[in-house]
Parts: sequence; structure tokens; C-alpha cells
Amino acid sequence: MALPVKKSLAAFAVALVCSVPAIASATLGVYASKTKNQPVSHSTHVALMKKGSDTVVTVMPDYQGELEPFAWVMVVPEDVSADRVRTLKREFVSRLDQLSAPRFHEWWEMAPCEEGEPVQDWERSLKASADTAFLGGMNFGDGKKVAKELSLDVDPQEKEGEYTITVLEPDAGVLSWLAEKGYRVPSNAAAELEKHFKSGKRALVAEVDPNRIELIGGDRAQLSPLRFWTERPYDALPLRAGLDSGAEREELIVYVLDSRERYEVKNYKNVFPPTNVKVDYVVKERMGEFFNGLYDLMLQRDPRAFLNEFAWASTGCGQPCATEPLMIHELVSLGGDVFERNVPDEEKNPEPPPLTDEEKERHKASLEGKTPKEKRELEKQVEEERETVAARKALVERHQYLVTRLHYRYGKDNLPSDPKFGPAPGPAEGGIGVPKGPEGELPRDVRASKANKLQARYYSLHPSKVVVACDTPERWRWAKAPREVRILRRVWQADDLARKSRTQIKPAEVIRTPIPSLGLTPVDKDAGAGDAGVDAGAAAETEPSDCNCRVPGRALSASSPLSLGALFVLFGWVAARRSARNRVQSRAVTAPSRRAGRGR
Repeated sequence: MALPVKKSLAAFAVALVCSVPAIASATLGVYASKTKNQPVSHSTHVALMKKGSDTVVTVMPDYQGELEPFAWVMVVPEDVSADRVRTLKREFVSRLDQLSAPRFHEWWEMAPCEEGEPVQDWERSLKASADTAFLGGMNFGDGKKVAKELSLDVDPQEKEGEYTITVLEPDAGVLSWLAEKGYRVPSNAAAELEKHFKSGKRALVAEVDPNRIELIGGDRAQLSPLRFWTERPYDALPLRAGLDSGAEREELIVYVLDSRERYEVKNYKNVFPPTNVKVDYVVKERMGEFFNGLYDLMLQRDPRAFLNEFAWASTGCGQPCATEPLMIHELVSLGGDVFERNVPDEEKNPEPPPLTDEEKERHKASLEGKTPKEKRELEKQVEEERETVAARKALVERHQYLVTRLHYRYGKDNLPSDPKFGPAPGPAEGGIGVPKGPEGELPRDVRASKANKLQARYYSLHPSKVVVACDTPERWRWAKAPREVRILRRVWQADDLARKSRTQIKPAEVIRTPIPSLGLTPVDKDAGAGDAGVDAGAAAETEPSDCNCRVPGRALSASSPLSLGALFVLFGWVAARRSARNRVQSRAVTAPSRRAGRGR
């Protein structure tokens, strides 16, 4: 009898959660549906690749709603036409996220009697080299392979079939065009769109085939990135046009790839998140939840502040690296091919350098025993491959960028204007270095520097437990994990923030380094629960939670019926379990007496 009660109560709980209404916010564009079910966005990733007067814009939002046809409408500059629009694979934007997201790192103390200097994880190069070239790569006909970035296909990688693209002139009656096709545009969004169209901007309409999008859980999907390019100034993101197409709080992550400069937001406050902060080991696999709580605390202090989370050359990937540096085919797909249209042919196809003496000897040896025809074919192949490698090397040299990551969690209350971006005053450095001393101290400030090396890093220490058995032990040498430590060799990051809880991990309970600017001081676990400082992220005002859970796209309020409903479900479930247990115990007690009676 208890099982049906449990199932019905669970179903009732789900119904209560799903009945909580969604509150709209924003995305870069407007979702226009053919029904009353308005799609919702929880996060948007935007990549801006800049060189000279050209800007290549790549936008990747997520989507929650019914799997039915809808349109994604974006405002674009007046020189954007359909032939300047591409659909990319999601992996290119995902790589930018992996490269730049706040990260967790752990250091291990070297054994006090071990000889040698400490070695760090990032001292191992992750960049492709000739030794890591895959089978089948170019080999000059003599067995010597080249680095894989010089032999991969460098054509832009696109995805087909998910969208039907139309670019409409501002005087084409965009809203009427959408209405004729049966699409509904939220009234507030329509007014905002009209402002842009009156200023001469065009509409990029991507009609989405719901059969081609990929779900990432339930009714939620990640749309493939749309890429367009313009020769007009593009320094502001028209976010306010989409204020009715998102969740109550949306994550905006902007990556700027510029050939020279770090970027920042110009009409909002810029802040650097706390970095080089020592944290409890529990943070390791829950970086997203930890950083969500930390960011909510920062927003309480600065509700209109963009986080400047990362600035690093594209030839690198941080300290430590969560993934390898960006490959040339990825940079080309994100916009490098657009910049190539103005490169002179002599720069695209330079003369290969003369062969070295070693290369001449290897080439001579590879010709031995060949027929004249085979020698001619091999020499031709080698020359073609040398020309290709020279062209690829020149391509790699032309596409080196500085990658900046900016992050904003926003809604209607803290998006008074479209954010504008521009070069920052100069290079910044922070979140780097190696711990010193028994406490593993690290510099926690962000400072001006000659080169950009900025990252949000949180760490934990593992002191050595080896018994000292030498006369001159060396302590507190912090390095990468020793070979005998069996752990997953992975760098954990604060990714997929829109789906992670913002209340389950309280920063004040897991930090081991004080953060005075947020009123956070480490909690002494041995002294019991003390003052956790500024609320420790436990009750973010935009998302109170009575069940320690979060449904994407569903905003919970203090007056929500979920609180009483959840309590009702909890008490009902406990009562059902107790009743079932009592019945089982009663049967266990009465059964022996009945058998005893039959025996008499």
C-alpha cells in the first residue's frame, strides 16, 4: 500500500514545481513562437573576434520550451547579408568556455627528502607538436611528421540543416513578415526591435527546425551558434530587445578575441572576481555551485558589475590549463577566414625555407632504391607538402589573439542599457603563481603588467605525510600530484552555470582565505557554525529555495505555493512510510501468536 502513496506524492511534488510560473528576462535576440508557449533562454555565449575594421560575431544561446517550430530574431548591422551568416558547431564556443572559465587547482607538497625542483602541471605543453601528430599526417615522404595543427583541415567547420536563414531590410516590415508566417513576438520585444530598425539595422531571422536541435536535458536544448560578420563598428550587444525571451536571471558570457588588446565593458562597472583563494577540497567537483554562490554575493555588492574573469594569449590556456590552446582550425571557424580575404597571396603562400643539411640527408636516404618515376613523384609530393606547411605556419602566425572573458548575470532590474565593449586600459595579471610556505600563500590582487595573464583560480593544498628520513628535509615545495597519487587528472571548472544550484554551497563555509570585500571569513569547523559573513550565498534574493533544488526557467518566490506544497508532500511521505512500517511490525508480532494457537 505504501508504494502507490509514494508515487502519487512524488507526482504531486513534480506538479507543484512545474506549476511555478517562469519570469522573463533576456537573450541576444528574440524568440518568436507560433503558439502561446514562449521559449525561454537561460544562458547566452557571445564571441567577438576583431581585427582592423572587421568584427565576426558568434552567438550561442540555449533554449527551453516545447519542441515546436520557432524563430530566433537578432538585430544586426546594416551591411550584414545572408552570405555573411554561418551556422557553426557548438564545440567551437564550448572550447572558449573550457579555456577561460574559473578553475580549481590542487597542489601537493613534495616529499621533504625528495630531490629536485617542484614541477607544475602547466609546465607540460599541451600544444600539438610533431611528436603528437596523428597517423596519416604529412611526413615529407621520409617518415618525419609535422605538428597536427599544420596538417588538420583549416576550412571553416559549419553545421547545416538546423536553421533557415533570412536577412530582412529595416523597411521590409519585419514584424509583419513574422506575423504572416504565424510567429508571435512579445509586445515589449516588438517595441524594442522597432527602435533598432528605425536606426537602419537589419533583422537576421533564423527559423529553427526543432527536429535538428539537440536536447541537453528535459525540454532544454543548446542551439547551434550563429555567426555573422560586419565591417561596421560593433561594440554594443542589443540585449534589451530580448528581455522577454529569457529566465529571471540569465548568464551572459562574452569572449573577445582581439589581435592586441584586452577588453572590458564601457557602460557598466568592471570588477575582478576574487582569485587565488584557498578553498575546501569539496569545491573541487562542485566549482559551478561554489562560483554561483560567490557571484551572487558579488552582485549583492555590485548589481551592475561585469566580471573580468580571464585574459590570456591564445597560444596559452592558463595555469593550469583545463584544455589545450585553441587550434588554428578553431580560430579560422570563429572568424579567421573573414580576415583572410584581405591577405595578399604572397603572404598566404610564402616560399618554403631552404632545406637544412639534416633534412637533405633524410630526403636523400628516402630516395634510395626508388625508380626514376618514383623519385619524381616523391620529390613532387615533398615539395607540395613543404609549400603547404609554409602556408599553414604563416596562417598560424597571422591568427594569434588575446582572449578576454567577461561575465554578467542579469535580468530586467540590472540591464538599463545595452552593454558596450572596448579596449581596457592595459594588460592585467592575477590568479597566477605558486604557493609559498606552510599556508600556501599566493598573491590575491590583480595588477597592471606587461602581458595579460589573468584567471579566476581557486585552490586546495595537500601537505606531505611522508615520515622525514633525511638530515636536510625541504618543506613546503608545492607541485603537481606525484605519480603514485591515483586521481582523475582533470581541471575542474565553473561551467554550465545556468543549470547549477546557486544556494547549495555557501562560500563562507568552504573558503579558507578571507575575502574582506565580500565580508567573508573562514568558518572554524571545530567551533561549530559561526557567523558566515554576508549571507554566504545561502539566500540569493532572486532565487529563494525551500527544497535545495532549482528548476531551470522556474523562478521561486517567497510567496510561492511551493513552500507549503513541499512541506505537505514531505509530511505525507513520512506519514505513509510510518504507517507502512507499523503495519509490517504488526504482522510480524501477530504471526507467531497465530501459529502458536494453531499448534495448541
